[in-house]
Amino acid sequence: MRLPSSSGPPLRKLESGLDGALGTQIVSATADEVVLTLAIGPHHLQPYGVVHGGVWAAISETAASVGASINSGSPVVGLENHTSFLRAIEKGEVQAVARPIHAGRSTQVWEVVITEIGGPNRPAARPVAQSIVRLYVLGDRPDR
Repeated sequence: MRLPSSSGPPLRKLESGLDGALGTQIVSATADEVVLTLAIGPHHLQPYGVVHGGVWAAISETAASVGASINSGSPVVGLENHTSFLRAIEKGEVQAVARPIHAGRSTQVWEVVITEIGGPNRPAARPVAQSIVRLYVLGDRPDR
């Protein structure tokens, strides 16, 4: 995947893999902050009609990975993803904002807050999930 730059288009849908299936869109991406959006649809729901927790974990890892890769200039892979589910939703649009807690040379830790975007008849900015994602920076390893 070619990573977006902050000078690129203001909104870009990720086309491949799980992010393509989910409909994840990059709003902005820098070494200090990544903002993604996701419009909730029926394919995001678990059998009881609310967004599946795996959706929150997946977009959290994407946001943190994009930021860590930009920050390090190297590919990264997830080591840990601790996602707390704060409030259930069934529809609407969410925004994930990722910021680095620790941006080391070999590992990085990012916090991601996923917030429901307000709309008509809905209060704005209600958090639905929060994640701490730890990533390993692959760098220029000779075994790759």
